[in-house]
Amino acid sequence: MEQDSAIQIWNEIRLWSDEVLEVPCFGFANLPPCPFARAAWLKNNVVVHVTSDIGDVIEVKSVIPKNHEQLHLFAWTDYDQMTAEEFNCWLEEQNQNHFGVWLMGFHPNATENPLTPEFEGLIEDDYAIILVQSLNKLVEASETLKKTRYYEKFPAEDMQYINRRKEVYDAWNEKACQENAEEGSS
Repeated sequence: MEQDSAIQIWNEIRLWSDEVLEVPCFGFANLPPCPFARAAWLKNNVVVHVTSDIGDVIEVKSVIPKNHEQLHLFAWTDYDQMTAEEFNCWLEEQNQNHFGVWLMGFHPNATENPLTPEFEGLIEDDYAIILVQSLNKLVEASETLKKTRYYEKFPAEDMQYINRRKEVYDAWNEKACQENAEEGSS
């Protein structure tokens, strides 16, 4: 991939965050679609990767610590290697062995979220977005948002996903605590 193209994608992602993700909107109880985005950018906790190789996502996932503050945002340019459904299955498979790092993503051919405002991009080429982040930090953020009206308009299926993600985290955390206790008693 050309450096100019990667820079254009980075600029588009930053603009999308600034104009859509960080702006309060009705669908999210007058909170931004991503209430933590602005702070993450300001703290330099967003690392944008532009890649044609989805293996790069797995590589980063395998090396970042489970309580890592940074969000790794991948713009996957060869998204047409998978349908939107295959992409979602791939994300689910990756999250089955999460080791404290969770993946979420958006495929260009997926149904758009009706709660999120439209965005007119800067470039013609599409790409998938894959977010790689600490499961702990993600669950903490969701639990904070549950104390607000943020999830009020979310479809039941989306809330089931958020609740299941918390259950997965709790089970994994409990297992890790048990293993640590067993090691300590040896």
